[in-house]
Amino acid sequence: MKKPLGNFVELAIAYVIIFLILREWLVPVMELTSTGLIHLFLVFIGLALVLSLFDVHPLLSGLVKLGYITWFVVFVYSENAVLSGETVPFLINEVKLNMATILSGDFGQVSDSFRTVLFLALIWMLIYLIHHWITVHKNIFYFFVLTVFFIATLDTFSEYDGKVAIVKVVVLGLIMTGVLFVKRLWLQTGAPSEVAGKWKIVVPMLVSVMLVSLVAYFLPKEGPTWADPVPFIQSVTGQGKLVTGGNSVGYSEDDSQLGGPFKGDDTLIFTASSRDRHYWRIDTKDTYTSKGWIQSNEKFGEAVYQDDSMIPTSLQVGPPENERQIEMDIKVPMPFLIQTYGMQYVSTEDPTVFIQNEQTEKILTKQQNGDTKLLSNYTIAYSEPLYSMQQLRLSEPSMLETLDPTLDRFLQLPNTLPQRVKDLAADLIQDKATVYEQVKAVEGYFSNGGYRYDKTAAATPAEGQDYVDQFLFDTKIGYCDNFSTSMVVLLRSVGIPARWVKGFAPGNMGPISSGIREYRVTNDNAHSWVEAYIPGTGWIEFEPTIGFSGTVNIDYDLERESSQQEEVLQPEEQKEQPQKEEPKTKKAETSSSFNLSDVWTWLKKHTYVWLAIIVLAVIVSLTLYMQRKTWIPKMQVRAYRKKEADWTNYDASYQVLTKQLSRIGLRRKDGETLRAFAERVDASLETSEMQKLTAVYEQRIYGNDAKDVDFIKLKESWEYLINRTIG
Repeated sequence: MKKPLGNFVELAIAYVIIFLILREWLVPVMELTSTGLIHLFLVFIGLALVLSLFDVHPLLSGLVKLGYITWFVVFVYSENAVLSGETVPFLINEVKLNMATILSGDFGQVSDSFRTVLFLALIWMLIYLIHHWITVHKNIFYFFVLTVFFIATLDTFSEYDGKVAIVKVVVLGLIMTGVLFVKRLWLQTGAPSEVAGKWKIVVPMLVSVMLVSLVAYFLPKEGPTWADPVPFIQSVTGQGKLVTGGNSVGYSEDDSQLGGPFKGDDTLIFTASSRDRHYWRIDTKDTYTSKGWIQSNEKFGEAVYQDDSMIPTSLQVGPPENERQIEMDIKVPMPFLIQTYGMQYVSTEDPTVFIQNEQTEKILTKQQNGDTKLLSNYTIAYSEPLYSMQQLRLSEPSMLETLDPTLDRFLQLPNTLPQRVKDLAADLIQDKATVYEQVKAVEGYFSNGGYRYDKTAAATPAEGQDYVDQFLFDTKIGYCDNFSTSMVVLLRSVGIPARWVKGFAPGNMGPISSGIREYRVTNDNAHSWVEAYIPGTGWIEFEPTIGFSGTVNIDYDLERESSQQEEVLQPEEQKEQPQKEEPKTKKAETSSSFNLSDVWTWLKKHTYVWLAIIVLAVIVSLTLYMQRKTWIPKMQVRAYRKKEADWTNYDASYQVLTKQLSRIGLRRKDGETLRAFAERVDASLETSEMQKLTAVYEQRIYGNDAKDVDFIKLKESWEYLINRTIG
C-alpha cells in the first residue's frame, strides 16, 4: 500500500533536515581526526536515507549499501579498478589480516579500510534508529538535544569552532520537533489528515522559528563569562592552576630542563605540498640526564653535501622507483633542513651546502663561502620506507646482545634512575617474543595506563626528582616530551637502543589538488617522538603520545612467507630439509589466518569491547549530506582530467560548470546573454576566467571555428573556476 502523497512529502522534508543535522556531526569528526573524503561519507548517508524514504525492501536495501561500502573501500584503498580481477583477492586479504590482528588483541594495528567499514556500518545502524524514531515515535527531541550537547562540547574543549553549527542545528531541530509534534497531535486527536489542515498550523510555526532565529542572530550579544573555560574549570575543581605564563610551544635547541606548562602559539612555520602525510624530523638527542636531554661528549664528524646529491642518514629509504617530491615553503626561515622519512636529496633555487652532524643527524644550510643560509623554499625528494612484518617478527631478543658497539650510546641511562622505572619496563615486555613486539608493548602502554595529554597541566619535577619517574608514577599528565622521553627510557631499561627525536607533527591538512595536499605546520605542531632500533631492520619511528598517530608503513607480508620460502629453496634443499621448513610454513599460516570458531570464542570473551565501540560510535557518528556543491564537482574534475581536450568534451564541461554555478546561487537569468552572465560570475568569484571560457563557447556555437583555441589552458581555467565554487 503506497503512502499518501502528503505523508511522503512530510517524511522527505524530515529526512532532509536529518541529513543537515547529521552533517553537523560529521564535519567536526572529520576535522578533528584529519579524515578526508567527507563527501563520500555524506553520499552514503544520503543513500541510506533515500532507501528508507522509499521503503525499499530490507534485503535489496542491504545489498545496495554493502555494494557502496565495497566500492568505497576498493576505490579509496586499492590501486586497482573496482571491477578488476584484483578486487576479490584484495578484499579477502584485508579480511584475513584485520581478523588476525583483532584476534591477537592488537587493535591499534587494524587497517584504515577496516576502520572505514566499521564507521559506515555504524552510520547504517544510526540511520535505521533515526528512521524508527521518526516513523514510529514521531519524536526526534533527544537526538536534537544530543547533537547540541555534542557540538557544544567540541566547541568548548577542542579546536573546533561550532558557533555557526550550533545555530544551524538549533533552528533545524526546532523546525523538526515542531513538525513532528503537529504530526503526532493530528494522529492523537483523530483530526482529518488533509495536508492543507496540518500546514495551517505548521506554516505559522515555521515562520515564528525563522523570525525568532533571525532576531536572535542579529541582536547584540554579551561576551563570554569565562575567557577560557578549561583552565577555569580545572582551577575551580582543584585539578590545576590558571596558566598565565610558562613556555611557548615551538622548536628549541635547549632540552636540558623539561617539564612545566606551555602556552599555545599558532604562528605558521612552513607549508608542505605532498601526496603523503609526514612527520617532519630535525634532529635527535642521545643522553638523558634525569631532567632532560643533552648530547654525549663523544666526538663525531660532519658530512658535506651539495644540491641534488644523495644525503644518507641512519634511516631506511624506499626503492628509487617510488620517489616523490615535497614542495617546502618556509614562512619562518631556519638555518637547517626540515627532513622527512625516506629523504634522498634536496633541491634549492640557489647553490646550497648541507652540513650534516653525524651525531644528531641535523642538517645545517650554508652558502658556498661557509656563511649561514636561511632557505625560504626547497624541494625534498623522498621514497617512503616500507618495513616488512615478516622481517620484524624475526627480531629475537637474543640479537640485542650482538649489536654494534656504536649503538651503546642509545642505551645510556643516569645512575639515579629509580628502580621502579626499570621494573615497569621489564613487566611490559615479559610476554613478548620479539624485539618489535616489546617496543609496541611499551608504545601502547600509555594509551591503556590512565595517562592524559595536557600541555597546560604538566608538572615540573622537583629538585632530585626524575622527570620520567614523576610522569610515569606520580602525575601521569603531560605532553609529547613526557611520553616520548618515558618510552625511550623504558626501552633502554630493557636493553633496546632508542633515541629521542625532535621536529614537527604532520600539521593541519589544507586544500588538495591533483593528489597533492597542502599541510600547514605551526608552532603548535612542534613535537617529539621515538626511534627504536630493531635488530635485522634498523631504526623505526614510534609514536607513544596519546592523540597522535605515526606515519610508519608496515607491509603485512606474512601470508607470502610460505611461498617465498618455497622459491628460495632448491629442489635438493627441499629433499634434505623437509622437516625444518614445514614448521615455518605452519607458523606463517597460523599468524595470518583465522576460522569462525576462533572469532566466536574471542567475541564471547571480549563482548565489552564491541559494546564500547558501538556506544562510542553512536555518539560520534551522528552526522552526513548537503555537500553536493563540493563532492559532485570534485568527481567531475577527476573525470574530465582523464578525457581528451576537444570541442565535444569542452561543450559538456561548460554545461557542467553552469550547473555548478547554479548550485551556489549563480543561475543564468531569463533573457540574460552568455556574455553578461559571464561578467556577473567573474564579478562574484573575483576572476576573469568565466569570460574567457564563454568567449570560446560562443565561438563554438556561432562560428564553429577551432582556430587558435588552446584547450589545455581552457581546461585549467575550467578547473580553476570549479575549485572557486567549491571554496
